[in-house]
Order: sequence, then C-alpha cells, then structure tokens
Amino acid sequence: MRRVIIKLLRRTGYHDSEMTHQFFAGFNDHMVVHPYPAQYEEWITLAGGQPLLMRPIKPTDGPLILDIFSKLSPESVFYRFLTHLGHLQPVQLEHLVKIDCQTHFCLAAVIMENNHEAIIGTSRYIIIPGQADRAERTVTVPDDWQGLKIGKTLVSRVVNIARSRGIRVIEILLDSRNEGMKRRFGRLGYPARYESSVLDVCDHMEIDITGEESHRETYEDILVEFRL
Repeated sequence: MRRVIIKLLRRTGYHDSEMTHQFFAGFNDHMVVHPYPAQYEEWITLAGGQPLLMRPIKPTDGPLILDIFSKLSPESVFYRFLTHLGHLQPVQLEHLVKIDCQTHFCLAAVIMENNHEAIIGTSRYIIIPGQADRAERTVTVPDDWQGLKIGKTLVSRVVNIARSRGIRVIEILLDSRNEGMKRRFGRLGYPARYESSVLDVCDHMEIDITGEESHRETYEDILVEFRL
C-alpha cells in the first residue's frame, strides 16, 4: 500500500519518496527541534589527503543542498528521487534541512572550498510512521566525488547511529538499474533481502541491522523475490 501511495503522490507533485512520510505524518508543523547533535561531528581524511568533516545537517544548509543538487547528473537525480526532477521545490528543500535529528537524521560530508563550506555527500534515515524500529535510508554523492568511499563512510556511520537509537531494520527504495546502491547496501555486512518488482514504482531492499557484521554479502547472495 505504501508504494501505491508513492505512485499517487508522484502524480500530484510529491517527487521525493521521503515525502510520503509527510503524507502519513503531516508536514511537521509541530516538529520538536532537538539541540544540534555535535557529538556526531568527525574529521576524516580522504585518500588524496583532503580533510573532510562528517557532521549532522543544519537548518541553514539550504544553499549547500541546492548546490549539491545542481551538481548531480540527471541519472543520479532520478536514482535519488525516483523521478525526473529539474529543481527542488521549497517544501522539499525545507524537508531536507529542517529536521528533528531524532525521527529524521541526516549526516553530511563537508569540505572547504574558497573558505566556504560545500557539501559533497549526504546520508539520512527517516523513521517510518507507526514503526519506530524501522527507517528508510538514502545516500547522495555527486558524480565527481564518487569512487572515494564517501558514500560508504556516510552509510556506515548513519547505520551505527540508527542502531544506537533502537532501529532494527532499514529500508531502501531504489530503481532496479541502480547497481551501485545495491552493492553499497548489500556489502554492509548485515542480512539483507531484496525484492524486485515488474509493475511497482521501485524495488525494495530490507536490511536487518540488529546483529553483528558477521558476514559480507554480495548483491548476488541477497535473496531476490519477484512480485507482480
């Protein structure tokens, strides 16, 4: 049913799959804003020696999100939002940066360019309404920054944060052609199930993050279920 609603929302202008959560839970008019979780800030060094700050997204990051969106290829935009999208609507941008860091958490990869911050990747989880132990996950890295394990680093850290907050299962909605996403999440080291659909809007992956990272699954090892 949830994926059917995604189809309906896309036809009425709600392009981002995450916007379905707002459909179910409202537009966060009464969202409780928690203090900025500075404990999740961490400096790392990329392979080429460039320093990179991993930090939670801030309400003031709107211009940085618009900048990273402008650097995505049409294919990357489609894989991220599951529709063709020329620009972000104001309500979508607000949804991406004005978050409570509890039910909706986002970690950004930030570098300094000309003495100004620039976001070169994000990963987020959004708890599914009515299911406090399940969350939808996304990750975005511009094409020019792919291949440097930025996405892998973001995903790993956000999964650990989600686990520490009692989330047991993460869900990923993705296009069937997005092989990079399948590999990235399939190699997290947790049991995963992949559902492929012929008629649905998107494919669906579920990852159980409750256990130890005891085995590394390749995408080919993941159980594939075909649904009509």
